[in-house]
Amino acid sequence: MDPLHIEPTEFTPKVHFDPENSIFEISGFSRPENVIGFYRPILKWLEEYNDQVLSLNTEYKKMLLTLNLKMTYFNSASSKFLLDILLEFMKFMSKGNEVEVNWYYEEGDDEIFESGEEISDMLGYSFNFISYVP
Repeated sequence: MDPLHIEPTEFTPKVHFDPENSIFEISGFSRPENVIGFYRPILKWLEEYNDQVLSLNTEYKKMLLTLNLKMTYFNSASSKFLLDILLEFMKFMSKGNEVEVNWYYEEGDDEIFESGEEISDMLGYSFNFISYVP
């Protein structure tokens, strides 16, 4: 399956999904004018990934999937779609794959950190919280 790569803009995050290495990253600002138009293709890609790649897994061949979320800002409309993306990864986990979610936040950015904690609590799934200095 081909990777998904979307360059960032002033209003949208960088998206780089690398199925060959099982590393998925979303980073930057997310406040698109058309949030559905931006995130729907990403969710569609994840559904196809599930159908084309993960459905081929056997009991003996499971994958470790790493999702890196490095958001510096996201609006409330974007948070709903970030949750939808995370729910897709939870589906992958329900098929026996291991999912590692790394939630990056700038040192001192309590808002992004707390947003990650809230989402983690909603999902009932522990994230790795990683602080960094920009």
